[in-house]
Amino acid sequence: MELRNLHYFREISAIPRKSFHEEKIADYLEAFARTHGLWHTRDQLHNVVFKKPGSAGREQEAPLMLQAHTDMVCAKEPWSRHDFLRDPIEIREKDGWMMANGTTLGADDGAGVANILGLLDEPALSHPPLECVFTVQEEDGMGGAKGLDMSALRSRRMIGLDGIQEGTTIYSASAVRGCKFQAKFCQDAAPAENTYRLTVSGLTSGHGALMIGAERANAIKVAARLLRQLSRACGIRLSEIRGGGLIHVIPRECAVVFAATPDLEVLREVLSGLMRQIHAEYAETDPGMEMVLERADAGETAWTTEADSRRLLDFLYLLPVGAQKRTAGKYEQVEGSFNLSILQFQNGTLDCDLVCRSNYPVSIEELWQTAQAYGEQFHVDGRMTMDYAGYHVPTDSPLIRLWDAVYRENTGQALGLTYMHSALDAGTICERLGISDMIVVMPTVLDVHTPQERMNVDSFCRTYEYLKQILIRT
Repeated sequence: MELRNLHYFREISAIPRKSFHEEKIADYLEAFARTHGLWHTRDQLHNVVFKKPGSAGREQEAPLMLQAHTDMVCAKEPWSRHDFLRDPIEIREKDGWMMANGTTLGADDGAGVANILGLLDEPALSHPPLECVFTVQEEDGMGGAKGLDMSALRSRRMIGLDGIQEGTTIYSASAVRGCKFQAKFCQDAAPAENTYRLTVSGLTSGHGALMIGAERANAIKVAARLLRQLSRACGIRLSEIRGGGLIHVIPRECAVVFAATPDLEVLREVLSGLMRQIHAEYAETDPGMEMVLERADAGETAWTTEADSRRLLDFLYLLPVGAQKRTAGKYEQVEGSFNLSILQFQNGTLDCDLVCRSNYPVSIEELWQTAQAYGEQFHVDGRMTMDYAGYHVPTDSPLIRLWDAVYRENTGQALGLTYMHSALDAGTICERLGISDMIVVMPTVLDVHTPQERMNVDSFCRTYEYLKQILIRT
């Protein structure tokens, strides 16, 4: 018989739940609450909260929060025709892994939602009073947690169900600020003698926080590096730039339309050495990278002046991305970073997103000021688009000790204590409710936020059993 969490994961995978379009999954959750006789509420953002009394003899215990987010990152392969607003996720299983057909799977955080629903559907399970919080918009600004009315919540301890590694808990998560850079650049209508397109594609990409320390290439930065060299060699005039597409993902592709006087072969020769150098630099992290320069038909368009094209390229070239600070003695542990994630430039107007992350509250302000300073130098305005808290809980808190005991009893191994350079809704919730005792319990999920996302089925089943044991003993 299939475990309850697997049953519910399959059900919610059939429900489109793109960020800012969570109304259908909220409908489903409300129907679940009514069917199971649970107190529930839903706000205008489509956050949903359930409450379930403690089981017999445990009604007076301190409440425990279970939290997951209902939205998912919607990324797909170029060949996929999947419509994330209408189509169910096409689940496939191979060699013990669950994945989707050319799209993200949505285990982040569908697995967390499914685990909560499974637990609530266990009639014989012993547990304290439960407050189950399903937030929205986590993958795009965490507006759900920030907008949630928490006045009815009494929990001061919490199990977060948003993570990616079995047998670990995340004791530290980063604070995040989003910066929207915007500017207008000078244009004229002078005809362009030769029009070209530069495309950077095939990059490995990945989560813009979890994989930022892996030194993977950023397609926008690679394109800016190449074009800046052309700008200095022969002068170019920009028409259009499009790079990235998801706020928390390292850009995989970038395409630029520009004009220049020299012939195509001359431009290719100018770039040939730098292209070889870039391929060599990213041979291990981005073996599939392609950099293609070709002729293009721009049609009727205005062109950014040569001077302002150079100004924009200098800004993009110098703007920092990637890991900015790592922990001494733990080089793999990133403390501060930038990810230039989305860029659109058209009709002389720049619109791009830079995400700043830090696991230390003081440092997030320094990163923010650094980003602002770069913008000011090139007359590019930067405004804040997101600002949410990180968290740091004691590694010997009661729930962590319990989770460690359960994991040791089942596996003979110690619980992994994870420092994560990424934000979770838990940061906002912990800050507002004063929670200092929390754990994260999740199965192993690989390559989140990409079409290669996959979840280990056995790990999902084991994690569900761990959760039941934790609830029994809290």
